[in-house]
Amino acid sequence: MFKKLRLKLTLINVSVIVTLFVILSVSLYALFKMTSNQNTMFMLIKIGNEVMYNQKFQLPSQQKNKDHPDQITDLIRPPKPYFFYVKVASDGSIIMQSTGVTITDSQLSTLINTVMSNPNNYASVDFEDIPFTYLRTDLPKENDTLIVFNDKSEEKEHMNQLITHLLLVGLFCSLLSFFASFFMAKHAIKPIQTSLEQQNNFVSDASHELRTPITIIQTNLDIIKGAPNHETIAENKKWLNNIQDETTCMTELINSLLFLARADVNQQLMEKEYFQLNLMILNAVHPFEVIAKRNNITLTTDINSPVTALGDSSRLKQVLTILIDNALRHTPEHGSVVAGCHAKDDFIYITLTDTGEGIDKKHLEKIFDRFYQVDESRHKGGSGLGLSMAKWIVEKHGGAISVKSTLGKGTTFTIKLPTK
Repeated sequence: MFKKLRLKLTLINVSVIVTLFVILSVSLYALFKMTSNQNTMFMLIKIGNEVMYNQKFQLPSQQKNKDHPDQITDLIRPPKPYFFYVKVASDGSIIMQSTGVTITDSQLSTLINTVMSNPNNYASVDFEDIPFTYLRTDLPKENDTLIVFNDKSEEKEHMNQLITHLLLVGLFCSLLSFFASFFMAKHAIKPIQTSLEQQNNFVSDASHELRTPITIIQTNLDIIKGAPNHETIAENKKWLNNIQDETTCMTELINSLLFLARADVNQQLMEKEYFQLNLMILNAVHPFEVIAKRNNITLTTDINSPVTALGDSSRLKQVLTILIDNALRHTPEHGSVVAGCHAKDDFIYITLTDTGEGIDKKHLEKIFDRFYQVDESRHKGGSGLGLSMAKWIVEKHGGAISVKSTLGKGTTFTIKLPTK
């Protein structure tokens, strides 16, 4: 699918570039042609007027000036105008002609007959593959006709050169734009491809995480449904407790999914204000003291002085709750979990250290990915979304979260937040 999309984007981009180049080339050609015709018309009228009012007017020779040879040869050499005129009697004979005639006398006589038979006083004619533009003016006092010519052979050659160069440049630009567009299309669709893969993985993982508690709930309901009629609720309490636990797990998972879904579209609001960070940490630790005591884990805080922070206290408390919950689930009996904070320079540091089982180095770079779980057996609980949520909240505060861990010795999470 993405190969076709990449090719399609490339072809669209190349088509747009080629179309714009064609429009530019046609406009350039049309402008050049129009300017040339206007200049030709102006010169034909000017020469005709000069000749009519000054019978001795002669055009200079069209030969190149040997005293001033061309010093630079341009890629497309501008054409030189080749103007000449003739005065024709009523019987068609040539009375007078200027210098610079570009054709032979016999050809000139034939050209004059062609022009005299043409009803238009100003027109372009092709004579023996030579393009001419002429202006014919009747001289009423002398009953003669003045014809001023412009031999446009060099201009035609110039236009052909221009078209050739435009075609070559267009072909080169088309090939260049194709490869450039193909390269850019690859990078353009890469975020889309990554996003789609993440979405597919997200849906797959969410379905898996939801399917597990639903299966457990369904199984326990089948057991209760198949129990004898004389059994009481107390006798089926085990199955009911399982259903309640899995329902709670599903609720937490759905809430986490909704949180991340809103976060992806920037609908999670942060209400930042100054608050006492040390008090927030104490409030986050307090609900876990019973769990820690039940599992023979020492849960303490390391706060030497009051610390004031700017942020959303409820969201930062949520981060600390996620970290403490993970630490308690992965710390064995007689272990310890310590939450602390301190200010240094322009930053505030929140740390959560445990003496638990630790995390292998190969997992450290992935633990903040959604649904990623170091313990694939899922017997330690959790959906793999907590650390993703924690990272998002911390980064929205302009901070960063990092982790250091040693297998068998413990793990330390560090949150770095700006003071302003």
